[in-house]
Amino acid sequence: MQTKPAGARLWENPVAAVLIGLCPAAAVTGRVIDAAWMSLGLIFVLILTRASRVILHLLLDGPGSESRDPGESFLGPRWLGVLFLAACFTASFELILNAFAPQESAALGIYVPLVAVNCIVLERIADGSLRRAVPGSAGMVRALGAAAARGAGFAVSLILISVVREVLGSGTITLFPMGAFDGTFVVAGISAAPARAVLYAGGGFLCLGYLAGAVRLAGRLRSRQPQGARGAGAE
Repeated sequence: MQTKPAGARLWENPVAAVLIGLCPAAAVTGRVIDAAWMSLGLIFVLILTRASRVILHLLLDGPGSESRDPGESFLGPRWLGVLFLAACFTASFELILNAFAPQESAALGIYVPLVAVNCIVLERIADGSLRRAVPGSAGMVRALGAAAARGAGFAVSLILISVVREVLGSGTITLFPMGAFDGTFVVAGISAAPARAVLYAGGGFLCLGYLAGAVRLAGRLRSRQPQGARGAGAE
């Protein structure tokens, strides 16, 4: 069986390369803090949902199930059960956000509950590679690592887009307030006359397009490097 090299996964960013989870990328990237909270919510749901699926898989199929056909789909009642758990974890994160950051919860609005049916979450639920996972603690670590990596790629994309949009559209960078710091950096020279159009949904998709183009260009340039040079760089 032919497998992808480990380095190839660097270019499989869910937003910029695979082009899934695009609605939050356009809707909640007007401020950096909104993108950060959205990313935390998705990572929270991804990791707990993936862990629940591994546990459910081992409980129902037993430790010998990894020898079955790896192409067998994870559909039916179990798939719906994991989706229900994803909705529960999403509701839990929404309650946490309401308790500790009510203003951010109001700013994110409907996009927090929609994390349960985000394409990235659904992709991780339906991923058939779980049946090839090593049983026990090693399988759990591998599954959680894959979920965390997917969430991290989503977070990097959202934060990059939000930095560009907020700086150009508002002339500020909004972060978490701490003590006397109100959480807002003002970018001199831009805040006086910002490009407000960048904050609209069209501006979000424009930034997303440039990010996707940059990732694909970097992937093509990397693929053109000689094999020896790539190996030397990895060392």
